[in-house]
Amino acid sequence: MNKKITNKTAWAVIMSMVFVGVFYPLFSPYNAADFSFQPLMSPSQAHPLGTDEMGHDIFSTLLAGFRVTLGIALAAAVISTFIGTVMAVICAYHKNWVDSLIVKLTELFIIVPEIVVLLFFAALSKPEVYNTIFAIAFFSWSKVARIIRAKSITVIEKEKIQYTLLLKGSLRDVLVKMWRELYPAVATMFIFQCSKAAVYESTLAFFGIGDPLAKTWGRMIRTALNYEGIFTDGTYLWYLLPPVACICIFVVAVSVLAFDFERE
Repeated sequence: MNKKITNKTAWAVIMSMVFVGVFYPLFSPYNAADFSFQPLMSPSQAHPLGTDEMGHDIFSTLLAGFRVTLGIALAAAVISTFIGTVMAVICAYHKNWVDSLIVKLTELFIIVPEIVVLLFFAALSKPEVYNTIFAIAFFSWSKVARIIRAKSITVIEKEKIQYTLLLKGSLRDVLVKMWRELYPAVATMFIFQCSKAAVYESTLAFFGIGDPLAKTWGRMIRTALNYEGIFTDGTYLWYLLPPVACICIFVVAVSVLAFDFERE
């Protein structure tokens, strides 16, 4: 019973965050780009989380982060999971030098720390949200491929898949036949990728890499820490803590779902 409640709570948290991200203009009291307010105002009825040094309403910026940060995380997770799954099925389908080549390629990606390469690539690319998504997805698919490959090699030996191969079925036909067996593993990896992508995006934004105009939680954290008086008079409670809490809540909720999928 407790596990079911925890799982439902995690789903409720994630769906609520996605809902806020999609419809955040309806909840936002001000435009996130509006900096016409008095800088560094304390929380009040008009500004629930106060304002930053530039005069932006922090609560509105936080709500904008739901759309941008979660949007980047979901998009990068979809792309990296798709690439990894296709690569894994190709390995199981060919079982020759193609399999060996892809395995060596994944090993190369795994040897080099993802975040280091990601920071280097993102720093050299044009500071746009699409480049951030591409960078995260491109350097995150290898672990998905390694795990799904192991499952694919087992599934492809089943009778219905072998019958498809006997009839000269294409890679697409084989993937369709294998999907029901692969779905739990793919879903688990997708959830893990969402969590990882959210952390990577926040890390890039924290280091000042990516679109400087994008209202993300990572950039909010960087802006807050750049303020010298962040830890005086409890300023961090309404300036720094909210974006940190949002990232932590999202990662924990996603991790709970991933653990549940993996257990099943």
